[in-house]
Amino acid sequence: MSAPEYICDLHVHTTASDGGYSPEEIVRMAVSGGLEAVAITDHDSTASNRAAAAAGEESGLRVIPGVELTTLERYHILGYFIQPEQSELYEYLAGLKKRSWVFMRGILDRLRSRGLRVTEQELARRTGEGIPNMSHLLDLMYAAGDLPEPDFDSPAAVSFFGDPDYLVNYFREFARTEPFVDAAGAIRLILSAGGAPVWAHPLQAGADLDRREVQRLKKQGLVGLEVITPKHDKSARALLDRACLEFDLIPTGGSDYHGRFFDSIEKGRRIGSCGVEPHCLERLSLRALKLQAG
Repeated sequence: MSAPEYICDLHVHTTASDGGYSPEEIVRMAVSGGLEAVAITDHDSTASNRAAAAAGEESGLRVIPGVELTTLERYHILGYFIQPEQSELYEYLAGLKKRSWVFMRGILDRLRSRGLRVTEQELARRTGEGIPNMSHLLDLMYAAGDLPEPDFDSPAAVSFFGDPDYLVNYFREFARTEPFVDAAGAIRLILSAGGAPVWAHPLQAGADLDRREVQRLKKQGLVGLEVITPKHDKSARALLDRACLEFDLIPTGGSDYHGRFFDSIEKGRRIGSCGVEPHCLERLSLRALKLQAG
């Protein structure tokens, strides 16, 4: 495997949310790819952090425990170096998981009219301690031979779900039940767990940066902006670098890697294709230590 573009990838997903690989597999991929550090940042779940940390310790890879929180504003707030002790964050995630299962049961009932054979018990075993989502369902359908390939955008999957945007619309429909906190609340939750909050891909829609919003979130405790991500082109990255200097925020980066189910969408993306240099990670680590010390 060729050398990674960055040896510290701070945005990677696992099977605890919508990633295609287990935390142990992610660690093995990162090590074989020549990385020195990786952050596990599953959507609204910390279920893979412990297993990833254990695998990293065995292999010599630095694993940063993290999370990516969805917000009412549809922002994503990353949390780095979150602590495993009880906190408001973990209470919130436990409640969100319960609400997700209530919503998913309705989805299963709806899809049975289309011939879905997956049971709730099978989905629960596949989801494990993570948060249920369409990737788990897709994986089970593929394993059972009900889909010829596991890609989200495969013709068979789109035909079965009857909607080319079924993945996005699943989250949009769930969001209408108002399960998420706002961005300020997400920052507060991450801080409650001793974490360092960073705004994920703030320019993915191609819009200009709302400096008043950056200033507002910084007052709430935001410590960084994600700059180097596949969702930002060269001009967006330059703009965000300037914003980090202007607001004294830490620039971060990561591949936002999901893999497997997203292979056709991510178009060859791999762990280490985006990220940061070690000195940026150290800045983030020191800021987290300062926050944890109070």
